Order: sequence, then structure tokens, then C-alpha cells
Amino acid sequence: MTHMTEQEEAFMRNHFRYLSEPIEEQPHEIIDGSDLLTRQGLQEKLDEIHIFMESQFFLTTASIFSKRYSYYIVTGILAMMSAFNKCPDFRPQNFRLVRVDEDKKWLPKLNFVSIEVTLPEPFERKKWLRENLTQLFKEHVRPLFLHINQLTRLSMNVLWENFAIYLFWFYERFAKEHFTGEQLAQIYDDFHFIVHELDGAVFGEEKNPFHYFHYQPKLPSGARERKCCCLSYKLNEESGYCKVCPHRC
Repeated sequence: MTHMTEQEEAFMRNHFRYLSEPIEEQPHEIIDGSDLLTRQGLQEKLDEIHIFMESQFFLTTASIFSKRYSYYIVTGILAMMSAFNKCPDFRPQNFRLVRVDEDKKWLPKLNFVSIEVTLPEPFERKKWLRENLTQLFKEHVRPLFLHINQLTRLSMNVLWENFAIYLFWFYERFAKEHFTGEQLAQIYDDFHFIVHELDGAVFGEEKNPFHYFHYQPKLPSGARERKCCCLSYKLNEESGYCKVCPHRC
């Protein structure tokens, strides 16, 4: 049985919104991954988040929720696989979002009930990567996005791009500032594999959705300009456009 090391958990705590067990901070809200499996369960959570954020536009609430969820998948699962060669248990019953403050931006932390991980067999890493990514995208990410789409009519393109912005951020910008050598080379190789080598079937789509966004122009910051607006500017009267919004760029 293999687990995340203390050093790996510390890295996630220091750089991402990750919360280790035991939870020492008093939680204000806990969302179990299993709460999001059904449209009814997701609707209830979106309604609660909508009220907490004091959002004026339900589409914006749904879009922000999908951005937060995508961030946790990228930093909690993909980053672990690419940087540390370990895949956390991402079954819904092992995945929790824990809010420990009253920040109206709704920024919970990711928590795994168990920190057990799987490792690739020798010379079978690409197979291990493909199998885990297929399960992750086809059985977890896409079904959640479909529920959001069916509940709110927020387009799948917006939802997939909400994921893509964090995918590109980690692999293109964050990684080179925190990793070197063979570790960084593996991260870059995984990025190419995810964006260019995986076919649509891995995602439950006709085409790889990330390939569509990969050719967006880069801004001076290195971030990619969005194709679709995420609608965050409609959250409330004080909200503005994201730094990569196509309306702003």
C-alpha cells in the first residue's frame, strides 16, 4: 500500500488549496464528491453556493463552481500524477471540498479522506496515465459538466475552457518555476500527451476538448487568452473581467 509522502502533502498545502487530514480548522462547509453525482445533488449545492456568494446571476455561480472544481482536479490529481508519479484515489467518496472561511469568493480546500495512491508499473506509465485519465475525465469531469450544462445551459465549451485555463497554467507556467530536470521533462511530456495524444473517447467527447483551446494566443503574462467568457464579471456589481477574458483582451 502506497501513500502520499509528508513532503508531497506539504508541497500541495504550500502551493495549492489542499487540506491534510486530520482537519484541524473548523469547517464552515463540507461538500463530498458523492454529493455531486446527481443533478439533484448538484442543484442543491449550487443553490447553497449561490446564496453564500450573494451572486446575482446563476450562470456565473455555476461557471465559478466549475472553475473551482477544475482547479482541484488539476492541482490535486494531475499535478500529483505528472510531478510525483502517483495517482490519488479520486473516487467521489474520497474527494471533499472543505470551506474554512467566510470569503464570499468561495475558495474551499481540497481534502482526500484517504491518501492512498497508485503507481505505474515499470515501462507501463503511458498505459497507467491513459487509464486513469480516461476514468477521471469520462466518468467524473464530463458527467459533472453535463449536469451543470443541463441545469443551467452553460455551454460545454465554457466548462471545458474553465478546466483548460488551469491545465495550461500548471503545465506551462507553474511547473517550470518549481521543478527541474527529469521531473520537469516528465511534466512537459504529460502535457503533450494530454493535449495532443489523447483522443476524444478519453473525455467522452468526439474530439479532445483541450486541443481546441491550445492555439489561443498568449498574453505578456504567459497566460492564454480565453475563447469564451466565463461570466465572472456578472457575479455582482463590484465584479470585473478576468485577466484573460476575450472581452478585455
